[in-house]
Amino acid sequence: MAGLSTTPVATYGRDPKIAESVREKLLPDFEVVHCCLDFAAAEKELPAICAGEVEVSPSSGLGSNAHTAPAQRKIPQAIFFGGGFTDEEYDKIVAAVKARAPNCHFVKVQKRDVLAAGSFGPNPDTIAKIYRKKMAALAAA
Repeated sequence: MAGLSTTPVATYGRDPKIAESVREKLLPDFEVVHCCLDFAAAEKELPAICAGEVEVSPSSGLGSNAHTAPAQRKIPQAIFFGGGFTDEEYDKIVAAVKARAPNCHFVKVQKRDVLAAGSFGPNPDTIAKIYRKKMAALAAA
């Protein structure tokens, strides 16, 4: 997926400071174009933006689409899930997005992934590395 161009992605996590730091660490391979910080926003916005509804702005104000005119907004090819969500929330969002954008990819990084990578707590460097590794595995599959 990543190559000479930047892959647009959306994120869903609870902490805006972590989200912004991870966004910076993902560049230049991945551009966070849409970021959701709560379940209600993710459930409404992610299926729409992933299906190409570029009128949908991130209610969080985070992501490059937040400051871009609708005609120039990018459609996420994947959704990166961070911490703070339940399995039920993940399943609901994945089902809603798959119904409208069946080619979208889903990658989640949970506390156990970060701990297994040798970090304690939400470390943006580690989280970005794990997202890259999981996306590379998807691309190779």
